[in-house]
Amino acid sequence: MIKIGVIGCGKIAEKHLNAYKKLSDVEITVADIVEKGRIVAQNYDVKWENNPDKLIEGSQIDAIDVCIPTPSHAEVVLKTLENEKHVFCEKPLAKNLEEAEKILEKASQLDRVVMVGYPYRFHPAIEFARNIIREKIIGDPYYAFFRLGGRGSHKAWKHMKETGGGAANEMLVHMIDLVFWYFDEIKSIKNLFTDIILIEREVEDKKIIANAEDIVLLKMETFDGVKIICESDLITPSYMNYIEIQGTNGSLLTSILDYFPTLVYCKEPKGIYDRGNNFFNFSKVDLFEKELSHFIGSIKNNKRPDINSIEDSVKIMKIIDGLSKE
Repeated sequence: MIKIGVIGCGKIAEKHLNAYKKLSDVEITVADIVEKGRIVAQNYDVKWENNPDKLIEGSQIDAIDVCIPTPSHAEVVLKTLENEKHVFCEKPLAKNLEEAEKILEKASQLDRVVMVGYPYRFHPAIEFARNIIREKIIGDPYYAFFRLGGRGSHKAWKHMKETGGGAANEMLVHMIDLVFWYFDEIKSIKNLFTDIILIEREVEDKKIIANAEDIVLLKMETFDGVKIICESDLITPSYMNYIEIQGTNGSLLTSILDYFPTLVYCKEPKGIYDRGNNFFNFSKVDLFEKELSHFIGSIKNNKRPDINSIEDSVKIMKIIDGLSKE
């Protein structure tokens, strides 16, 4: 039985709790200083503790799942590692590169699993598309477009710099993560456009003035010469995601949205793929269940995760940190 302490009781914590309930051999305790934590724990029929430090420092917990706002990530992750516990941390790993590198340094000294929440890698359509690229079904890629859009206006903190909000931390990190997963290393990055388009927001029946960006557009290039546009925003009325890649033998279009078919277009047939359009459909999946199952499996096997590692997150933080300084 792996005993997990979930720190935080917000929307993302509830998604994690829902996923853990589908997994076997886990025992969950929710910890938060606010009363909502007790209510959330009751709703999911798990234990509750009003002092997070008791879980982080106590011997009864094997791992801590960090589901609190970004500015507090580093403090909790470092404290958890100092108490020699495994860590799952929601993205992004920290509020800046300096904090992320401190976590990496500490984690490298310990034989503990540290994993960061980038669930898109676990979607079957996203995995399928990566294999298409690796197997050169569409030939050598030369252009790619990664897009992730959401409406925002769910919580005020998501639109405030001081609380770690903005399209970069909330949305762009997911697409940058997939760029690295598909193409390994990036040669150059240019910020084409960062702005606040919807300055006035209505959040939970209150009007707020946003000071964090709600759209980011990057131009990237790999060492192999693949040019990439990466766009993320908090201005799209209905959630939107897709990846489009052009190659010397065709095109690839995919999305985690189950109502979007994945398209592999081949100029010339390759393996099982015919000339012309090849369509594939992927059902909706619980990405949190898949990634947290990987986390639990890594703990049981005493093996560092081979996906969503701390090293991956530090690479992402280098890009986000660079954007914040421009």
